[in-house]
Amino acid sequence: MSNSALFALREHLKNNDKFTLLDKNNDTIEDINLADKVSFEKEGGNDKYILSLDEETEFSIEGKPVVLKVILHCWIHKDSNAADYLADCQKLHLTNISFLQRNDLMNWLTGQSETSQYIVTSRDQGIKAVDENNNTVASNNATNTVTTSTIIGSTTQTTYSNDRNSGLSELEVIQNEDPVLFKTIQHERVLVDHNSSLRGSKPVDFSYLIKDVELKLVQSLKGSSSSKTGKNKGHVSKNNGPSKSVLRKDPIILIPSATSSILTLSNIKEFLEHSKYINPRDITITTDNDLVTVEKKFEKISRPIRFLIVNNTRMFTKPEYWDRVVAVFTTGHTWQFSNYQWNTAQDLFQHCNGYYFHFNGDEVPQHVQQWNVQRIALDKHQRFKDVEVVRFFWSNLEKSLIAKGYH
Repeated sequence: MSNSALFALREHLKNNDKFTLLDKNNDTIEDINLADKVSFEKEGGNDKYILSLDEETEFSIEGKPVVLKVILHCWIHKDSNAADYLADCQKLHLTNISFLQRNDLMNWLTGQSETSQYIVTSRDQGIKAVDENNNTVASNNATNTVTTSTIIGSTTQTTYSNDRNSGLSELEVIQNEDPVLFKTIQHERVLVDHNSSLRGSKPVDFSYLIKDVELKLVQSLKGSSSSKTGKNKGHVSKNNGPSKSVLRKDPIILIPSATSSILTLSNIKEFLEHSKYINPRDITITTDNDLVTVEKKFEKISRPIRFLIVNNTRMFTKPEYWDRVVAVFTTGHTWQFSNYQWNTAQDLFQHCNGYYFHFNGDEVPQHVQQWNVQRIALDKHQRFKDVEVVRFFWSNLEKSLIAKGYH
């Protein structure tokens, strides 16, 4: 058992010891962001155990150790949903532990699991593995390798240490001292967990998938939490008419105001209602309206939905208008978001569905490929393919509408 702060924290949390946050002057404080230490007091005892919240722990995210304050903050939110936890992390500017890592950490802190794939101790570092040719190979990943030093107990290692100093390899020592163990090692197999199985023989980083899943989970949770008000007041059947909640108001689609955009207010209605794309340059009739309406009947939603399509936010006089935004079309230019409630692509497309329409063969900018947007390609000349493109867009948006409470 390690004497580190992380393992000490685990023991106190497993024993349900009461803890108090302290500032630099050892005064009690409620805000963990301003706290400097944590004090544990065993039930029925007078002894107090104080741990520094700034101490780095063995728990690592993307190879970087996490401080004890982040671990304790995660524990405080053990009963919170992912959306509330993420919002509090952003508010306090603390490291956000992803959904999968958080579950793994909670199981370890509560004692449900004795190991964690994200905790690397000094014992796990620098260990060695023996290959099929009985050669000793260096291993930098203790998680994916079963080594001879793991199999041999501490007493056996002490017995062999003198022989290793005499110039014999570890396998030769084992062969001379314990033939049975040597034969066992020759038939051993490397044990892998689900994480190393996914990575295979090459070090592939799947962290982007974890973040993608978390973003979609947070969006779903926010949508469900927004619909709780209507559900608490009683179920509204189809015969009783539509609900009066904000979610029942006409949803909004934001499109670019740039003249270079392939979809503008002049051609968006024809495109979304009749599945026909017309180049804006070929449209002679211009309009000064800032709003276009499009109506769509979905298969899984009981009533037709009327969408308000706008190319600016001048009419967003109330915060509720942003709650009604269900899709944002982008040309890839970040200046488009300057007047939005969320003025960065990372924040915007965490709260709203993003769509990047482009022509087949056109290069998608590198930064757009990193955004959480759905990239949809149009054919430049074959207009009969527009039907399939529009059908894909509505099908994708329908899933989001259902998650937000439209039924």
